[in-house]
Amino acid sequence: MISVISTRTPNSHNELRAKPVLSSFHRRGRAFAVSCLILGQMLLWMISGCAAKVPKETITVLALDTYVTLTAEGNEAGKAVAEGAAYLTELEGRLSRKKDKSEIAQLNASTKETPVRLSEETYALLEAVCLYAEKTEGLFDPTIAPVMDLWGFGEDPHVPSSSDIEEAVQRVDYRRIHLLPDGCAYVEEGTRVDLGGAAKGAIGILLMAKMRESSVTKIILDLGGNVCAWAKKEELTIGIISPADPTKLCCAYSLGKDEEQSVITSGAYERYFEEAGIRYGHIMDTATGYPAVTDLLSATVIGRDGTVGDILSTALYASGSEKARILAGELHIDCILCADNGTLWVSSSLKGKVDAQEGWTIEYFG
Repeated sequence: MISVISTRTPNSHNELRAKPVLSSFHRRGRAFAVSCLILGQMLLWMISGCAAKVPKETITVLALDTYVTLTAEGNEAGKAVAEGAAYLTELEGRLSRKKDKSEIAQLNASTKETPVRLSEETYALLEAVCLYAEKTEGLFDPTIAPVMDLWGFGEDPHVPSSSDIEEAVQRVDYRRIHLLPDGCAYVEEGTRVDLGGAAKGAIGILLMAKMRESSVTKIILDLGGNVCAWAKKEELTIGIISPADPTKLCCAYSLGKDEEQSVITSGAYERYFEEAGIRYGHIMDTATGYPAVTDLLSATVIGRDGTVGDILSTALYASGSEKARILAGELHIDCILCADNGTLWVSSSLKGKVDAQEGWTIEYFG
């Protein structure tokens, strides 16, 4: 069940002096669409000229363990966000392992003798996470659930015993997921799948496709910090929060007219706990079962495929700046790596699209 907050402004127009508002929700990292309007508690600005008044609709829903904001402009903006919110509920019901009847919960209870039949979307997502788990040599692994549960992130965070961590790590291996050619799948005993590191990105592109079926000219989706945006007639600027000071930006990315992109950031600067004076972030080193030790404060991946962006932002963050730059080149992805020395390592393909903010310096690579 989700709660819905809906605000309608049928004849809204650009308000270039609107003050940005920063969200305080805990997430795995943030990128915020920056537009002329304020979406709930997102940071939003827009760089554009004068525009005609158009219908605009925003809905904020509590889903995916965070607040999700859907905004659309155009003649069928209301229809687009209503259908988007309904589809979001449907997708969450399939992909959340915490929902007893979800496809992932059923998968986690499956065996070789009792495989589970999956929807086309869920099967495709599992194919993607297994593929990129292999490409990243396990830096991202969808079977990390036993380790995450052991550390208690989201409920009772604490440092587990080393013996318990060692036991849990033995069950982390994406190769323990078996996808069958008939659309069914099963996992080996003790394996539990958690798609938290990929589902938001996948849901973002599915929602975008659904909402673009309506007569709209702009869509901005904020799925707990994962941003998916498109504007047919305008350029947008997407601000990326500074991990060193979440009240500020580290840089801003320019999204072209009629260009759809997902901008997805991973980092441990918001979701963490402290014990005995030591800070423990929620992004795990899949090889050790302990939080990743890295010189990166955050990693942002920009691209059309939100699934890949979600997966690889996690992998890049965990790998550290040097290995992340190599991996980004090998996989041909656009990224912004925010290092702890104030350097923004930016893919050379993004030259002219990224502006560093005060206190940060851009170094291009690739």
